[in-house]
Amino acid sequence: MKKMADDNDIQQNMEALSLLPDRYYIILRSTGDNEFTLSAYDTTSKKYEEDEDFDSAMIIQEGALDMIRMHTDEVYDRGVAAIQFRLVGQQMIEEAEITDPKAIKAVEGNVVKVDFGTKQ
Repeated sequence: MKKMADDNDIQQNMEALSLLPDRYYIILRSTGDNEFTLSAYDTTSKKYEEDEDFDSAMIIQEGALDMIRMHTDEVYDRGVAAIQFRLVGQQMIEEAEITDPKAIKAVEGNVVKVDFGTKQ
């Protein structure tokens, strides 16, 4: 059991070292069997003492974390619906042979895919 805790600590430390300053992160990592881990980071170095210290990005991060924590099934279902909608939209664009970049952009995903190549 100690070994797994050490591996998780190492993974979390490596993850934190790769973050850029002045950002709010929510990182999800699949662990298999339809389960995941979630880590949230605030790299802004801000102190939250007064109402005006809470900027919109920090508030959205807190809200998203609360939604995931309290309404996981609903967030999951909405994710499935969003993926299905995007796939149907892409299929319709292909079938209609639409080449307008604005129409294509409208059905592309919200996530920027990054390819790190093969694992070392």
